[in-house]
Order: sequence, then C-alpha cells, then structure tokens
Amino acid sequence: MKFDEQGHVLWTPKTLYAAAQSAPLQLVNRYLMMGTPWAFAEYVRYCDFLDAVAERTGVHPRNLYLRGSCQIGFSIAPKQTAWTAMQSDPARRLSDLDLVIVDEAYFTRFEREVRWWEDRNPPDFLQGRASDDYARRQQDRQFNCCRDESLPPAICIHHRDTMRRVAGMEHCGLPRTLSAFIYPDWLSARQRYEYDLRKLVEGIEAGRIPPPGDEPTWAGPAFAAAPAQSAPPVPGGRVGPAPANEP
Repeated sequence: MKFDEQGHVLWTPKTLYAAAQSAPLQLVNRYLMMGTPWAFAEYVRYCDFLDAVAERTGVHPRNLYLRGSCQIGFSIAPKQTAWTAMQSDPARRLSDLDLVIVDEAYFTRFEREVRWWEDRNPPDFLQGRASDDYARRQQDRQFNCCRDESLPPAICIHHRDTMRRVAGMEHCGLPRTLSAFIYPDWLSARQRYEYDLRKLVEGIEAGRIPPPGDEPTWAGPAFAAAPAQSAPPVPGGRVGPAPANEP
C-alpha cells in the first residue's frame, strides 16, 4: 500500500482485508493510525482540524487521529455494513468524523465525570437509552476507552462544546458530526483496533459479514466531493459519482 501526494492511503477493500489477515499489527501501526483521512481532500486542512481540537482540549495534535470510514474511505466495522463507502452526499446522512484522543490526563478527567454520574444513578434504576448507554460504557471499559456517544446527559460539557465547535468549522468542507473515542495510552487504542480487525476477519470467514470487493459498496446515489476542495479519488480508483445502476 502507498500514500498519495496528500497523504491518503491508497487501498481497496480487498487489499486492506488481505493485510488484516496477514499483518494486522503492521496495518494498524503503519496505515490505520497514519495518513490523511479521506474526508479531507488536503493534508493542510487535516492539520488545521487537528490544531483546532488540540487548542481546545490541551491534547497535542500527535495524540489525535481519525478512525472509521472518514479515515479509510469505507467502513471496516465488523458488521453487515462493512465495506460501505464514506457518505459524502449532503442530501443524505453524512458519515461522522470519529476522532481518537490518546491522553491519560484527558481520559482521567472524562472518566471521573462519568463515574461521578454513575455513582448517583445506579444501573438498576436506568431505563431505555440510559440503560443501553451504561452497558455500552461497560463494554468500552474493557479496552480502557471512553466514548462520548454513550455519555450520560449534562456531564463533560466542555468536551461536548468542543466537538460541536470544531465540527462547525467544517475543515473537511462538509457539516459532519464529530465524536470521540478517548484512551489513556497508545497500547489501549491499538488493541481496540486489533480487536475490531480480528472480529472483521472472523465474521467474513464465518459468512456473517460480506467479503470485500475491489471497490467500496455504495449506500447512496452518489459520492459527493466536499465543496470548495479538490476532491481526492475514492479508494479503489473511482472519482466522482457512482454509476446510475448502483444503489
């Protein structure tokens, strides 16, 4: 696998899957945690985005990166939607920017607020979405991870405000939602990625997840380039809209 002039990793679902099978640790360390995300047409815009997050969180830009379809160009989540192309059509729900924050102090502050709320709201009394979020937080803790999508209400206000403000700057050229995975160290972040890759491979081998093709699959009528930027080619080689006969 190679990088283009803006730092995007050039890969297809098939080449990424082959690397996940043969050398998952190298895939994580050398590619998945590196490079310019496909949601950003230019490296300088990605740097501006990282600087904006760093300025508001106190976390160095080198301790920030993106994961998910906006990083890779397509999803590798270990479920039926694997290999779906990053959604960039403003007429549909845009793919989120999934930010990873690796910082012990930030993680500790975040987790302290969450546990303060949980101590005052025992799980036996939680219902509906609150109960589901609690279960999700327990799963994330197995990987030393805090995820802001499963936060209780009215806590971590500064973090929520930071995510909204940075998302509103639209460094990637589109109004994508910004959410965060927070880890205390790089080992925890890497192990979570390795776990997801292992589940992806196991799911494909067991027939629960569709196998990869030469190009991403398309969830919408078109892959729309981010406005006011020179759009990078879609991973797999295609540039611009999907053919009319694709879903």
